[in-house]
Amino acid sequence: MKANVLFMNYKGLSEEELKQLPVDELARALHEAIKEWDKLNQKVNQDSTNSSRAPSTDSPEAKAKRQAEQNEKTGQKNSNRRPGAQPGHKAVIKRLLELREGDAVIVCAPTNCNHCGNSLPQPSGPASVRHQKIDVEINRRVTEYQVYRTSCSCGHTTAGNLPEGVRENVVSENVAALVGVLTGVCHLSRRMTRMLLERLFEIPISLGTVSKLEEELTEASVPVLEELEKAAYGAEQGNADETGFGLKNGKGGWLWVLVTPIAVLFRLFANRTQECASKLLGEFSGILTTDRYSGYNKYPNEKRQLCWAHLKRDFKSMCGEGENGHRIGIGLLRDTRLVFRCWHRFQRWRSHQPNVSLTSLESQLMAYRRRMLVLLEEGASLEVAKCATILKVEPLLWTFTRVNGIEPTNNAAERALRPSVLWKKRSFGVESERGARYVEAMLSIGATCQCNGLNVVDYLRQLMTAHRSRSTIPNIFMTQHTQ
Repeated sequence: MKANVLFMNYKGLSEEELKQLPVDELARALHEAIKEWDKLNQKVNQDSTNSSRAPSTDSPEAKAKRQAEQNEKTGQKNSNRRPGAQPGHKAVIKRLLELREGDAVIVCAPTNCNHCGNSLPQPSGPASVRHQKIDVEINRRVTEYQVYRTSCSCGHTTAGNLPEGVRENVVSENVAALVGVLTGVCHLSRRMTRMLLERLFEIPISLGTVSKLEEELTEASVPVLEELEKAAYGAEQGNADETGFGLKNGKGGWLWVLVTPIAVLFRLFANRTQECASKLLGEFSGILTTDRYSGYNKYPNEKRQLCWAHLKRDFKSMCGEGENGHRIGIGLLRDTRLVFRCWHRFQRWRSHQPNVSLTSLESQLMAYRRRMLVLLEEGASLEVAKCATILKVEPLLWTFTRVNGIEPTNNAAERALRPSVLWKKRSFGVESERGARYVEAMLSIGATCQCNGLNVVDYLRQLMTAHRSRSTIPNIFMTQHTQ
């Protein structure tokens, strides 16, 4: 019997009537009430550090408490320092730009001596100080095609023809690329994009034209996404994750991502199922880092690494489950900190000696692993939440100690999903299949360009030019782009 049903049975009874009830029935009701109270208490105390909730949902009190705990660990004290750079902060010097054709150079040379007033010769060689003032000119350029009709002596009138593709393409590839960046990479709304184009560049454009350009970008991106799939599936390691993304009136819809060193692949599905995970991974056969979501369980265990950041939240959650849970949770959190401290120390060591073997890291972590295994077994015997579940996948936590290049966390996928989470909060998702394909294309191309250090505006411009001229699509991994 559910607790809320039990409460409804006793809600209208007076104290005297409750005393008349059998002791067994009251004990059962009290037991259910305690369980319900404990469940609600745990829910109230949840934040981003002990559950899957996002940090943005934390209350100001929870954030202040977390900061106080962090200061206590590190020995720091709250100060009244002003925000911004502090005394002793290393200055960031502005990089000088390479001069191009049309750039102006103004020589600031002294003509007379400040001391005696004598005339000074013209300086030669490089300047002692170079100061640059950066400006930008926003010019709208219109190409007008004037079609004439000419009459022949035979009486027939002939009209000139527009070049191929001119009538269909009202705006140029540059404008199309700009629309793709504003709506698909910067995640602005179509109305905001239209406003920027009209007020900044004086380009009159309708919402329908913006939508048509998005459709054209999606069509042009099809072969690019095929190349991204091949590159992602052929990678030796990858990170996968998923997040809610509104599909059809903001209901349902899950955005999945597979992050590899050179390619990032996004997929938008209606559900969050094991079948969707299999569609995302496709032919990928490298080492896969994920959280403990069961949708990835079909992937071979010997090629999986589970995220320790999610694990740490579970350990912290255990601390609020009575005396046994608190003792086991505190012990697991202590060993987790030691594991990461050892990992970071090994990473610094390896930056100076790249040839050092992972065997040394594995041997250093062996004592922590054994101690955590004992605590998890004890927690499972005492029915501490999640201990038994974690114990089943314990070997998958240590893949990073035997495979080069694997991180113990899933931060790569979390960072890749972060912009799309903000996009979804502003737009509430997509309403059509065409919109879903546009989201996949722009997120995949934008993230891949970023991880390869490429200029996404330049690439989209080349992509649209190739698509409209029906020429070879530029290779996103080979083409050189302006930074």
